[in-house]
Amino acid sequence: MLNFLALATADLVAGIRIALAAIILICTGFIIFVVMKQSGNSDGTEAFTGTVRNDDNDSYYGRNAGARSEARLKLWTYICAGVMAVCCVVLIVLAAVL
Repeated sequence: MLNFLALATADLVAGIRIALAAIILICTGFIIFVVMKQSGNSDGTEAFTGTVRNDDNDSYYGRNAGARSEARLKLWTYICAGVMAVCCVVLIVLAAVL
């Protein structure tokens, strides 16, 4: 009976490790995507990247749409990095305990 319980616990821990590793990989790819989607802080790269700055948005919504999307991307970066950090800590604790 104890061997069966130990085997079931080992299988459960192995499944949790695999799930945590998968979540870490997904978060890593998502963070890379979101960071690449964000614009940089410097304004000197327009000529290099070929982007054109368009200031024709006269409405309040049009002027602040870029700031809102940047804030949303930054928030998703923080959330995903936090989830990844928690998963890494849990994975390290599981490796140390068992």
